[in-house]
Amino acid sequence: MKKGKLIIIDGIDGSGKSVQTKILFQKLKKKNLKVLLTKEPQNKNLIKLIKENRDPIVDLFLFLADRSLHYQKLIKLLNQGFWIVSDRSFPSTLAYEYYALNLKKEIKENFILYLDHLSRFHLEPDLVLILDVSPQIAWQRLARKNIKSKIEKFEKIDFLKKVRKGFLYFAKKLDWQVIDASKSEEEVYLSIAKVLQNRLKLRL
Repeated sequence: MKKGKLIIIDGIDGSGKSVQTKILFQKLKKKNLKVLLTKEPQNKNLIKLIKENRDPIVDLFLFLADRSLHYQKLIKLLNQGFWIVSDRSFPSTLAYEYYALNLKKEIKENFILYLDHLSRFHLEPDLVLILDVSPQIAWQRLARKNIKSKIEKFEKIDFLKKVRKGFLYFAKKLDWQVIDASKSEEEVYLSIAKVLQNRLKLRL
């Protein structure tokens, strides 16, 4: 029986998800909860293969394999009462590989949702937060952090437009909470805290 909570924060690169997962992690620690901060992908060997690969089908199954290994660990921790905050998870697979890389032309939506559900042993998160921001703003943020010169296939601005559409499409379909991430870090956090109070009855 799951005693803890799983919260996923996702969004396009430059949306601020990594910053917000860390902020939320620290706030939860102050509530004297057992808390874990994690991220996907997990396995270093799989990460290397993903970076070297250029085939969306291979990408998809590499991410699913990594997720299965990850969720085996998460399920045990949730059963121990941990609150887990994850920087990325299955929403990225649906938005990037399936939607933006056009696997939707090759694979039926119900089937990809089934494969994803199977990969995480049918564990449902307690809350999925999608940090929504325009690709133009995201690009500016990446540039300020000097990441722009290191942009890889997942971070090109035209591609991010498609990814954003994917996140918003599945957010509507799967009841994910969309947060306006164009605001300041503090404002975004306050929006997240409000959602946690409303959805999980937790006051931060």
